[in-house]
Amino acid sequence: MCLSSSAVAANVRLKVEGLSGELEKNVRAQLSTIQSDEVTPDRRFRARVDDAIREGLKALGYYEPTIKFDLLPPPAKGRQVLIARVTPGQPVLIGGTEVILRGGARTDKDYLALLKTRPAIGTVLNQGDYDNFKKSLTSVSLRKGYFDSEFVKSQLGIALGRHQAFWDIDYDSGERYRFGPVTFEGSQIRDEYLQNLLPFKEGDEYESKDLAELNRRLSATGWFNSVVVAPEFEKSRKTKILPLKGVVSPRTENTIETGVGYSTDVGPRVKASWKKPWMNSYGHSLTTSTSISAPEQVLDFSYKMPLLKNPLEQYYLVQGGFKRTDLNDTEQDSTTLAVSRYWDLSSGWQRAINLRWSFDHFTQGNVTNTTMLFYPGVMISRTRSRGGLMPTWGDSQRYSVDYSNTAWGSDVDFSVLQAQNVWIRTLYDRHRFVLRANLGWIETGAFAKVP
Repeated sequence: MCLSSSAVAANVRLKVEGLSGELEKNVRAQLSTIQSDEVTPDRRFRARVDDAIREGLKALGYYEPTIKFDLLPPPAKGRQVLIARVTPGQPVLIGGTEVILRGGARTDKDYLALLKTRPAIGTVLNQGDYDNFKKSLTSVSLRKGYFDSEFVKSQLGIALGRHQAFWDIDYDSGERYRFGPVTFEGSQIRDEYLQNLLPFKEGDEYESKDLAELNRRLSATGWFNSVVVAPEFEKSRKTKILPLKGVVSPRTENTIETGVGYSTDVGPRVKASWKKPWMNSYGHSLTTSTSISAPEQVLDFSYKMPLLKNPLEQYYLVQGGFKRTDLNDTEQDSTTLAVSRYWDLSSGWQRAINLRWSFDHFTQGNVTNTTMLFYPGVMISRTRSRGGLMPTWGDSQRYSVDYSNTAWGSDVDFSVLQAQNVWIRTLYDRHRFVLRANLGWIETGAFAKVP
């Protein structure tokens, strides 16, 4: 092993012999802290190297290494080589791991599970295990709301004469905090709608994931430009009831986007969209878009109405559109309107029932045809992904059934079943595969009139 980073620029090259595996890796990390201006053939540098090697070995349970130095003359056009020959010596073994839990930790399953991660008696000491165990205790306290936790005692005792190490930890978690009332500041949406976004109830035991979920749910509504929900610790030290304060800022009331494009089928095209992420204190939102070209003009809108019971997962959606096409000898006007009721399930699936109406007026040459359809349907879908903006794993599934019958005024009887699936998988960290599958089944006596 050579000290390559700092000693390269000096006139001496350091080489360490006698170590391998984790011992070599840890010693290398310690030696890498030596600066290039410290690398010299004198005794001071040797003492610096000696200390670094001992620190690297001590962390892994080797407290009494033997280190011998040899300075070799430089080869032709080379540098002097300082060799450190290391014998790790007898390791320090775990002689005991006493951990006393006090407070709520005595019966908390996560704390009790940590006790099972202690190293077995007789294994070689690794100070990292001791430090990580203490960090794990602190991590549980922050995650589960033991905000008054403290180490009454934490000591790693070393008996060099016996080559044994002893954990001695006395940890008091204190009482677990519970969620208190949640207040909001700066919101343009009615407070009762925000309160129904809470993934917990007042009095529930604190969980950091619940606080993170509340922040996520508030952001997912699309109503706010920024969302910060934080505990108010100064109001809870005595009662252990933790109130939360949410500070939000409304999203811009109107957003307009425009664009110009060109395609071979319709030629030059102008696009525009207008979004109102919130229209009133009930959280209603509106999105409209239009696309205009010489042969084709399209106008769509979508109006979303969240329900008080669960504003994020339950809502009504009214969608409509108009499309006019005038291409060659064909003219067609299509008008659509749909009303849907959505539920998002805790399993991740979203279900919806909908009622659609469409009216098509079609003229080709001297032939004119008009079709009016009125049909209900049901849909269930789910989207999952991992990996952020470029998912490494995911799937999207959508299944729907639509049914039309002349008994209630439709011009055509039909049944439509559709299944749409997309899968994303990554192999060997570099190969991402995307598989799409669309299946459909239609039963009707007039295929040309089915949308």
